[in-house]
Amino acid sequence: MANPSRTQLALRMAAVCPGPGARERSERGLTLLELSFAITLLVIGISAISRLTLGLTRAAGMARETELATAAARTMLERIQAEAFSQAFRSFNALGSDDPSGANTAPGANFAVPGLRAARGDADGMPGQVQFPTPSAWPGVLREDVSDSGLGMPQDLNSDGVIDSANHSTDYKLLPVRVRVRWEAADGSTGAVELTTMLANY
Repeated sequence: MANPSRTQLALRMAAVCPGPGARERSERGLTLLELSFAITLLVIGISAISRLTLGLTRAAGMARETELATAAARTMLERIQAEAFSQAFRSFNALGSDDPSGANTAPGANFAVPGLRAARGDADGMPGQVQFPTPSAWPGVLREDVSDSGLGMPQDLNSDGVIDSANHSTDYKLLPVRVRVRWEAADGSTGAVELTTMLANY
């Protein structure tokens, strides 16, 4: 059998033991693969942190807006309680013509809240509203037979022992009140706060 030539031996050795150039190419390929994997992980991490930061920012904004709305609702309840009891309904209902000191002289039912925008579709453009147990078509009529469980209605408001459909806007002894604030939040959603109380004068 003939001895292999030097060229054949060199080719065989190159196939078995790749030279330094082949090793560098292999290491370079591995490094690029690691780099692209690291970049992918980095992008995923940054995306998760961004979503978390955005969520925290939205939550903080909603908490601040809710605090503003709650404070405004409490302030309005205090204003209603500070009013002469017999005039509270006529001063803060949605009808301006029955205001105690003359037409459209009282605060009325709707109020602005600094720092908050009214919810989309709000007819008066103000986030705050005072509500009493009145029929929707007659805001100046205080009725005992209105069905509103949130206000504890129906209920005998003038303490005569009868729940009727008469207008008790001037002879009530109990006055259920709801103060609601609805606003358009910074993220486009609708926020709402509602406080209710029962004023009494016996």
